[in-house]
Amino acid sequence: MFSLLALPLLAVAAAVPVSRQDSGGVKELWLFNDIRVSDANAIKTAGYDTVIMFQLGIFANASLAYYGDEKGQNDNPVLLVDGGVYVEDIGLADIVTGYKTGTTTIDRTEITIVSGNVFWQRIQAMVEANGTGPDTALYQNFAALKTAWNLDAINDDDEENYDVSSTVAFAQMLGQIGYKFTTAPYTNTFFWAQVGQGINDANLYDRSYLQCYDGGEGNDPGLWAFEVGMPQVPLLWVTNTDKPQDGNTPAQVQSQMQQWKDTYGSNIAGGGLWNDYDIYYNNNSYQTYAQALEAVFG
Repeated sequence: MFSLLALPLLAVAAAVPVSRQDSGGVKELWLFNDIRVSDANAIKTAGYDTVIMFQLGIFANASLAYYGDEKGQNDNPVLLVDGGVYVEDIGLADIVTGYKTGTTTIDRTEITIVSGNVFWQRIQAMVEANGTGPDTALYQNFAALKTAWNLDAINDDDEENYDVSSTVAFAQMLGQIGYKFTTAPYTNTFFWAQVGQGINDANLYDRSYLQCYDGGEGNDPGLWAFEVGMPQVPLLWVTNTDKPQDGNTPAQVQSQMQQWKDTYGSNIAGGGLWNDYDIYYNNNSYQTYAQALEAVFG
């Protein structure tokens, strides 16, 4: 997919750019809180250009659900798509499509699929059993979600399944529907490099959001760019009460992002923040955190 990068000393040679280079870099916020209770207008006008919702669930029959209880809990999923038909009727589609309409700085929306709830295992099983053609339930349900939510990308936060062939096939299916494919790795550079080589399409697989906190603490986005073969969008955790040692104030976000950008140049494709829930419930400002990213990435 992407040629490996030279890594002399602390600098990384230029690599394939991601979209959003026109503004200097991605400025992204993860929506961990339920989007039904978040302040959508505040998020839309803070200065972010990308939001990623947590999270999309996949049942064994390929039906899709939104797991968006307060603070990202998973006990009350909202059924979105079943049998190729969008069935949600409580206004989620209006909220999601609304991120990119009206007064807003957001021009890209994504939703993530996490492996902790066997979702990637289910995708692998469905791909191996039925393929990814237009006649499959997997294809039809993701197509229905695309139509209803006007999403730009599906994000892959696989942290345990790590099956290359089914991931590549699934990503290529998403591309046929009209999605981009992005990733949110924290470990296993070999797997992510293989996925990129298998997809072999920088327009489809255009962003890697690298976790640089918690399990990914100490990750170096320049080294990841070299090992995976594409620029990285490093993620930092905002001030929080769950793991305060991993939290960053806006000033700390700006300082660390600037250091990475100065060191690795175009191989840092922007920056992102985990997450909106902690910003709000710690009485911090969406705008101040967005301004920290804007100061570095324009």
